[in-house]
Amino acid sequence: MATLIVIIHEFDVFRIRDRISGKVDSPYLLFEVLRQLETLGHSAVISRGPRAPNGDAALLHVDSTIVEPEYLALARHYPLAINFRTGDISKRATSRLLLSRDDRWDGPVMVKSNFNNNAVMEDLHNRGAAKTGQPLPHPGVTKGGAYSVLDSISDVGDEIWSDSSLVVERFLPEPDPEGGFVLRTWVFMGARERCTRFVTADKVSKAADILRSQPIEVPPQLRAERERLGFDFGKFDWVMHDGEPVLLDANRTPGVATAIQPLMKEGARNLAEGLHGLLTGETAPAKTLP
Repeated sequence: MATLIVIIHEFDVFRIRDRISGKVDSPYLLFEVLRQLETLGHSAVISRGPRAPNGDAALLHVDSTIVEPEYLALARHYPLAINFRTGDISKRATSRLLLSRDDRWDGPVMVKSNFNNNAVMEDLHNRGAAKTGQPLPHPGVTKGGAYSVLDSISDVGDEIWSDSSLVVERFLPEPDPEGGFVLRTWVFMGARERCTRFVTADKVSKAADILRSQPIEVPPQLRAERERLGFDFGKFDWVMHDGEPVLLDANRTPGVATAIQPLMKEGARNLAEGLHGLLTGETAPAKTLP
């Protein structure tokens, strides 16, 4: 069976050990997937920094919005390179909702960071480098604030338009007929996937606010977005607007929110089988968990 090299950033925190129990866990969904992968006969090696240990395949799991070229270049060392086409997941690279100062749009707008997760990981990487006296991997990038929703594009100030760390998007919340707001999440690895419709309490939907959930099908338009962005593994957040799916966020290093931890871990075996398919070249049909 295959040896998979998982490439993480030099300053990523992939594993966390509880000081009292000694139990090792992770904030990332991939951690549980790798556990399940080992039961299928494969082995995984976590490789920190832009190095290329010997292996049969490599999976890019660098938790930064834009991956440095030296990490992307590692793909050439392996017969199989997984997720190396996802080097830029900034909003400017992925979003179809972006607005510019001169655009005409009559609805509300959202102001958010151009960086994944408000540049939390870029800030962590920079602080890690500063502690060890190394050059900052993301110079000039600082952690952003909360997303904000404005009534109109005319309410967007010059200080926002001139800030390259921010983007302005059309705000398209999806109300639920029974109350609350809908957030749809598609998690996939190779041909295996889980797609879920969540109802949350707030129009800026977060996993912590989940009221109810149900499995749903993946629309073909979203599969086209996955192909456009080059994802083998990841999580897409999306909504329906005027009968069409709209991608809100694309993440190559999905985490496990506490509120949906049981659901995400339950699906780890399915995703591990998808990773097994990538490693072995099997072309099994897509399988969705209920």
